[in-house]
Amino acid sequence: MKLVCFSEIQWRYVQTRKQQILTRLPGDWEILFLSSVVRGRRNNLLPERDGRVVHLCVPVFKNVPQAWLRRLFSVPPVRFAWNVLLYLWLRAVFALTGFGGRDRVFWVSNVYYAALLPLLGRRLLFYDCNDDPLAFPDTPAWAGGYFRRLAGDADLVTAVTGGLADRLRDAGAAEVAVVGNGVDADLFERAAAGGPPPEMRDLPKPVIGYVGAIADWFDFTLVEEIAARWPDGTVALVGPVFRAAAARADELARRPNVRLFGARPYEELGAWESAMDVCLVPLVPNELRRLADPNKIYEYAAAGRPIVTYDYSPETRALGDLVYRADTREAFVRQVERALGETIDGEKLRAFARSRSWQARAGEIEALIREALERKESGR
Repeated sequence: MKLVCFSEIQWRYVQTRKQQILTRLPGDWEILFLSSVVRGRRNNLLPERDGRVVHLCVPVFKNVPQAWLRRLFSVPPVRFAWNVLLYLWLRAVFALTGFGGRDRVFWVSNVYYAALLPLLGRRLLFYDCNDDPLAFPDTPAWAGGYFRRLAGDADLVTAVTGGLADRLRDAGAAEVAVVGNGVDADLFERAAAGGPPPEMRDLPKPVIGYVGAIADWFDFTLVEEIAARWPDGTVALVGPVFRAAAARADELARRPNVRLFGARPYEELGAWESAMDVCLVPLVPNELRRLADPNKIYEYAAAGRPIVTYDYSPETRALGDLVYRADTREAFVRQVERALGETIDGEKLRAFARSRSWQARAGEIEALIREALERKESGR
C-alpha cells in the first residue's frame, strides 16, 4: 500500500504522533511524507529517505504568522494562484517519487491542502486531527472553510479527544473515531532506568522539570512562580525554544535556579526525566489545550515520575490519581508542593504508559484504514 502524509510538521523535527504511528504501520506500506517549509530551518526540497519513509518539504502553510501574508492571502485570487502552483508542485513531487496515480491513501493533518485534495486521485482520504487547527494564533479566517471542507470530504476521520471529535462533527464529518496519543513506553523506561545524564546529577534539589518545546503556549508566569517558590531547588527545562518565545525564555533563564538545556535526542528524554522530582505540563489552558491529548503525560508516566498538570479537559480528569491537577496557577504551585511531599507509585504510572503504546495506536489506525477502504470499495 502507498500512503502519502500531508503534514504540518517536518519529518526530522520533533517526534510527533505522525512519525510515531507511521513508522509502526506494516513494513510493506510505502510512505511519502510531505512537510511544510519553515523559515529558519533546513528545508529539503528534494526527496530524502529515512528507512522506508521518503520525505521532503513543499511550499504549504503550517500557520500564517506574518500580518502582511494574512492580508495578501485573504484575497481569493491570490489563494487560487497559490493553489495552482502547489498543485503543479505536488504533481512533480509524485512523479519524482513514484507516488502518482490513484492507488494511494492520503493521510492529512494539514488543513491547508484541503482545496487541492479533490483534484488528486486516491483510494482513500483520511483526516487525522490531533489539534483544532483554528485555535492556533494567527490562523486566517479563510482557514475555517478549509477545515470544514476537509472534515466533510474525508472518507475516514479520527480525533485525539471526544471534544475534538464533536468539533469535527459540527464541521461536517459524518463519523469520527477517537484515537488518542501514546508513548514509546519501552524507550522511556529503558532511558530512565539508565539514570540521569551528567548535566542533571548534581543539581540542587528539588528538581522540578519540563521536557518539551518551549513556545508561546508555555506558561512562563507559572514557571517563574515555581522558581520563586523553591529558590534553593532547580527548575530544569529540556527542549527546543521557538523563536516567538526566545525572549521570554532568555529572561526566565536569568534566574539563578532555572536551567535551560535545549533540545536533546528523543531516545534520551527518559533519562532527563528520571532526574526530576516532579514533571510539569505547564501549557497555558485555552481552547486548543481543551481539545488536545498531551502525550507529554504519557512520556512522564513511562519514566515513573510524578506529574503536575493543568486540568485541561475531560480526558485529563479521567486520569484520576495518576496525575496532580490544577485549575489555576496558585493551585498548580500547591500541587507541585503536594507531589514533592508524597510517595508516588512509579510502577502504576509505567503500567498506565504501557497501556497507551504507540504500537497499539498504530494498530488502531491501520484497522480503521483497512475497514474504510473495504467499506468504500464495496460501496457500503
